[in-house]
Amino acid sequence: MISEKLFTMNRFTRKFLLWYLKRKEGGEWRSKTIRALFKKYYKIDAGINSYGWAHDFIDGPLKIGNYVSIGRNFRRISKNHPIDGVTTHPCSFNPEFGWVNEDWRVDELLEIGNDVWIGDNVTILPTCHHISDGSIIAAGAVLTKDVGSFEIWGGVPAKFIKNRFDEDTARELANTNWWDLEENELKEYLDVLNNPQEFINKFKK
Repeated sequence: MISEKLFTMNRFTRKFLLWYLKRKEGGEWRSKTIRALFKKYYKIDAGINSYGWAHDFIDGPLKIGNYVSIGRNFRRISKNHPIDGVTTHPCSFNPEFGWVNEDWRVDELLEIGNDVWIGDNVTILPTCHHISDGSIIAAGAVLTKDVGSFEIWGGVPAKFIKNRFDEDTARELANTNWWDLEENELKEYLDVLNNPQEFINKFKK
């Protein structure tokens, strides 16, 4: 398959292929080919209408829900240098140094829920395993912990700032699972997408 050859050849051919596929298939958020390639070679499984994940600086395994917005210079690290041994140097785990045959460290899975917004220049460390639906990670944050639904986190290291909604609104929004609707169905709610309570009321009807 020509796409796989270009994708795996080097970063320059990969960059060209991604540019081409984005134009041909309606953007990163719609391209089935880009999602298939990143799932196979990077262990990144991205949902529909999610963007910002298709570049070389994001470690898998990573599962991304629908309608996730990821800003520029996003960095996700799947494993750390060891801190409990004699040395933190990669000679003890990186085969390129010639001391070991394989990397014995475990890649940590990160799951990002639906409708998550991750700002520019965010770094997520291996100690974070789950970012829940509707949450926001502020630009420049270094995230080390799991994030709950509809929470806003920011800072270095990132800390909880506030909830996006009151408890009842958050629960009712979560129960709609609107991110699983087909696009033509969701577009019927376009007039109330900026008003959570009106959206909930309309959805109930």
